[in-house]
Amino acid sequence: MSSARRWWTAAAVCLALGAASAPAQAEDPPVRYPPSSVRPKLITGGLLVTGVAYGAAFLGSEAALNWPGAQELKAPVLGPWWALALNGCPKDDPGCDAFVYLRAGLLVVDGLLQAAGLAIVAEAIFMKTEATPAAPPPKKDAAWNFSITPTPIVTPTMTGVGFVGTF
Repeated sequence: MSSARRWWTAAAVCLALGAASAPAQAEDPPVRYPPSSVRPKLITGGLLVTGVAYGAAFLGSEAALNWPGAQELKAPVLGPWWALALNGCPKDDPGCDAFVYLRAGLLVVDGLLQAAGLAIVAEAIFMKTEATPAAPPPKKDAAWNFSITPTPIVTPTMTGVGFVGTF
């Protein structure tokens, strides 16, 4: 038998075995969603992140009134990106190149934080959650679930027997 024919025979046997074998299937783990109690916490956290970032941008705009784009920082979420487009040296300080780059970096970080805070709020609103499972109903095996048990009573002034019951 030639080597080419052996190769084709081996390839055909491998293909036949591969086609005949059952595919391996992994068992999928059950999908778990966070409880619904997470939603208000995420909304609060997202609003807090956005509010702190916006507050920092607003304070920065009030601190540097003569910088180009300072007034645009007062707009939430879009303000840092708008101010980044107008970023430059003020007219009275033309040699401030290092501060322009520092300010640009801070504007990008602030814009990302404001957008991330709103993304967290959006996630909290639209995410799937699992409802808290309801308490199981009480068992009703018989018409009367009832038992009485004698119990000893021992105190410094008395000794006796009492009855304890459940129904």
